Amino acid sequence: MKSQLVRFLPWDTNHFGHRIGRAKIHRLDEESYLLLRDSCKKAEIDCLYFLADAGDQASILELQRQGFILVDIRSSFERKIPGSPMPQSNGDAIIRSSSVGDLETLAAIARDSFRSTRFFADPFLDNEKAGAMYQIWLSKSVTADYADRVVVAEVNQKSVGFVTCRLDRVSSEGKIGLVALAASAQGKGFSQTMVWHALEWFRDQGMKSASVVTQGRNIAAQRLYQRCGFVTRSTELWFHKWFRNAP
Repeated sequence: MKSQLVRFLPWDTNHFGHRIGRAKIHRLDEESYLLLRDSCKKAEIDCLYFLADAGDQASILELQRQGFILVDIRSSFERKIPGSPMPQSNGDAIIRSSSVGDLETLAAIARDSFRSTRFFADPFLDNEKAGAMYQIWLSKSVTADYADRVVVAEVNQKSVGFVTCRLDRVSSEGKIGLVALAASAQGKGFSQTMVWHALEWFRDQGMKSASVVTQGRNIAAQRLYQRCGFVTRSTELWFHKWFRNAP
């Protein structure tokens, strides 16, 4: 049973230089914590990720009592994809698919755009490595299999933002991953335009709905998705527990 409680995360481990795992359970009491702790000890886990339902007060209190730190509020949004054409909110940007030539510019945007995430909120994870993680995510979305399409906004022949898109053909749901815009291009409606284009592409691929996840502290992103017709699906809390290699 112990081995079933924790999933070892090799990518996170290699990138951050700590042995990292994720709890497979989402509810916690004293008994399950002791089993979880023993499982982490056996796997030599330094840091454990735990995702709890925001309404599960008993688990939240137990997590805090056992020394887990709250690092993020995970806000999930969804919407149906209408069959009719969707509005295009800004005509000043060219919206297109990404190319390898965009990588240098978009990677720099990715590095600096996700500082509200839990990887920056955890004081024991290196901020430079956290930023690099999103650069890698974006690069592999463009060149590998991290995304099925990357929507890019181009202004004056320069890429200024992106939206990564994945298709879940089993559920007929399009999933928006990363959304970012250069600071110099903000406040002009480009993010909303990119999201509308992503939704249109999802519709063209036969998707019936779309979803996206952001941080509870990221009010700007929440407002963006609400303007694009998304509504709240769920709210969860990310906790991290450090067993070793942290003060």
